[in-house]
Parts: sequence; C-alpha cells; structure tokens
Amino acid sequence: MPPKRLVVIGGGAGGMAAAAKAKRTNPELEVMVLEAGNHVSHAPCGLPFYIGGYFDDKSKLVHYSVEFLEKKRGLKIFLRTRAYRIDFSAKKVYAMRGDEELEFEYDYLVLAMGAKPRRLGVEGEDLEGVYYIRHIDDGVQIKEHMKKAENIVLIGAGAMNIEFAEAFLRQRKKVTMITHRPRVLSRLDPDMSELVEKALLEKGVILRKQENVKAFEGDEKVKKVITDRDEYPADIVIVGIGVEPNTDTLKDSPLEFGYRNTVKVNNRMQTNIENVYAVGDVAEMISIVTGKPAWYPLAQIANKMGRVAGSNIGGIPMEMKGVAGTVFLKFFDTEIGITGLNTREAEDEGFNVESVRIEALNKPGYYPGATKITVKLIYDRETRKLLGGQVVGGGMASRINVIATALYAGLTIDDLFYVDLGYSPPFSPVWDPLVVASSVSMRKKAK
Repeated sequence: MPPKRLVVIGGGAGGMAAAAKAKRTNPELEVMVLEAGNHVSHAPCGLPFYIGGYFDDKSKLVHYSVEFLEKKRGLKIFLRTRAYRIDFSAKKVYAMRGDEELEFEYDYLVLAMGAKPRRLGVEGEDLEGVYYIRHIDDGVQIKEHMKKAENIVLIGAGAMNIEFAEAFLRQRKKVTMITHRPRVLSRLDPDMSELVEKALLEKGVILRKQENVKAFEGDEKVKKVITDRDEYPADIVIVGIGVEPNTDTLKDSPLEFGYRNTVKVNNRMQTNIENVYAVGDVAEMISIVTGKPAWYPLAQIANKMGRVAGSNIGGIPMEMKGVAGTVFLKFFDTEIGITGLNTREAEDEGFNVESVRIEALNKPGYYPGATKITVKLIYDRETRKLLGGQVVGGGMASRINVIATALYAGLTIDDLFYVDLGYSPPFSPVWDPLVVASSVSMRKKAK
C-alpha cells in the first residue's frame, strides 16, 4: 500500500512548520511543499535589518536550505510552483512551474498561502521603484536600488514601515512617511502612539498624516508621489498599508470562510472539508482574550498553527489555544510592544474599560543604561480582568511577554502585583514597572 501523501501549499512559516511536524510525527508520510516563490523557510521580517546594514549576506534570511529540508527532513520541495486550482472532490492540486503544468494528488492538504499586500489601486503603482513587500527577493532588489536613491517614501505607518524608516535613515536617506490615518501604529492607543511619533520626528522622518495617495508619477521609474495635499520626490516607494488573506485560489470552493475572509478552522486547524487544514495568515484565529474570531498575520502564530496541523495530520492530537497578537518592534532606541486588545477594541467588545499608564525607569537610576519606560495596562473595571498591554521603552520585551502570559492565564490586573518578578539592578528596579502599574490601578479602584 503506497504511503499517505500530504501536500502543503505555501512554504512560509506555517506551511513549513506543518510539513516538518507531520513528517517528524509520521515518517511514513510523503510530504510535498509547493512554493510559488524562490525560497521556503524564509524570514521576510528580517528585511528592514538587511536593508539597514545589520548584515549583508541575504542567505541569512533563509532558515533552512532546500537541500537540508529534502535530505535531512525528508520533504519534497517544489519552488516556483504556483498552485492555481484545487479539486477538493478529486483530492488534486493543479499547479504551474514555468510553462509546465503539474498535478498533485493528496490524502491530506494544508493551505498555507499566507497573506498578500493590500494595493492602493492608483495610477503608476506598477512603476519601477514602487514596492509591495512580500518576499525576501523584494528586499534584495530594494537594497540594490537603494545605492542610487536619495528620496524614500513610505506609504503607511504600521510596524513594517517604522522599521523600514530606521533602515533607510541608517543608510542616510531622506525618509518621508505618509499615512491616511491620524496617527502612527494604529494598534497603539493614541497616548502611546504619540511616543512613537515623537521618536520618528526626532530622528528626521518627514511625517505626513491624514493624506491620501492619489498617484505615482514617472516615466518607467517612479519619480514622484502625489497626494490629496502635496507631492513628494521619490526614488523608492514602499507601500505598507496592510495585508489580506491570500485566498484567491480558494474562491468558489466548498470551503467555509470566516473573519476577514479567512478560512474557518477549528482548534486543530481542520477546515470543514475532511483532511484539509489551513494555517497561518490564510486561516481564522481565536482571540485568547475574547474567545471570538480574530486575525493577526504574524510569523510566530503561523508557526504554532502549522505545528498543530502537522501534529494532527501525523496522528498525535494537538489543539491551538488562541492568540494574543503580540508584536515587538523597534525604531532606533525606542522599543515598542503590544499584546491583547487596545482600548477601542476592548470597548467594541463590550468591556467596561479602564486603563492605567505609568512612566518609570527600566532599571535603578544609578545603574548604567537606565532609561524611561512607559507601560499601559487595559482591563475591565468590574471584573479587573486584564485585556491588553502596551509598552514603549527599553526593556519592553520582558514586560510584554509577562502581560501576554497573564492574558493566557486569565489573570486580573491585581494579580500582576503579586507575581514574583525577578529583581537585580542590571535588569529591573525592585518595583518592576508592571508591579507599579498594578499598584496604581489598585489605588484607582479604592477611590
């Protein structure tokens, strides 16, 4: 009897995690990964640091080579192979590799096509020099193009473009950031977003808020960005206005769709079609805070979803508990962390929202390197349930990770006061900023 066959569409974080875990759990499986691009197991999150000059070897953006995955992990990798149709009743995937049409039969199927950049849909967006980032090849092109570029325009003020702003400033480029929103990093509450905006301006970013891009101008190459308020010279434009699930090949299929046009899955990553799984940015997620559908297109979540799917395909039951949407980023010395719900999201969910914000030092003032840190905790006024947290400043990561853990444990904001957080001057003051924030919330409650 021939071995069971698993076909994975997509070689990003979720797809490769599913493929590797399924093969490791059940070595008898024949596992094939179809990837439309030139790389699998790649790390596009590292592109700002590659462009910023932290390293020059682009191969470091690929975790595992195809040779390693095939010889050591027993997978079959098909690069530059675009799946364009799935026959779920016949259990077949149809794909193109160059001019060659390929057909893959499967017993198990994992949908891991990821997300695609949202497009502006304006004149000139296909000019040379206008980039919609998706793969590491985009970063390689940008780095080469950047050598002769002076004016960089970033469309959108989300996490990716904030990191790109630092990258281009490090290369001594003039950086203009344009957003149609009233503030940067919209997942942050306005009072926390102001801290990031201040850092951008201090480093020389030209920030233009509440402007809408109308067109790009140039001959073959982009030369100018036209908005409803002004126009800006541009040698390179990066459009980072968000992403959406890459479900184009799934239209008119019998799959059930859910939140934000993602594929609906259960906590084992199973779709409504038997032996068909969906993971990563293409799949619906469940908020650990609300228990309701959510969507956070983040690599660490995709990895876990892939691992859950692979384990179940391989025969060992595993369930996804939920997601908090934890994000880290930095802009020079400004560290930014977000997890759980922000104030607006919590209010929209019907919580009786309260918050506390404190400023403190991340270490004792006498210890070298002590800097200011701002912590904001969001919670329900009646139940005291912790709903989310935002941190800006040095030492952010350890605090956000504690908050994320508290969300998974269902802790209250009062519980944070009693958590036995470690103390030593090189790492934290004796009263950790999280403990201070919890204490302040208790005083607010007593009034």
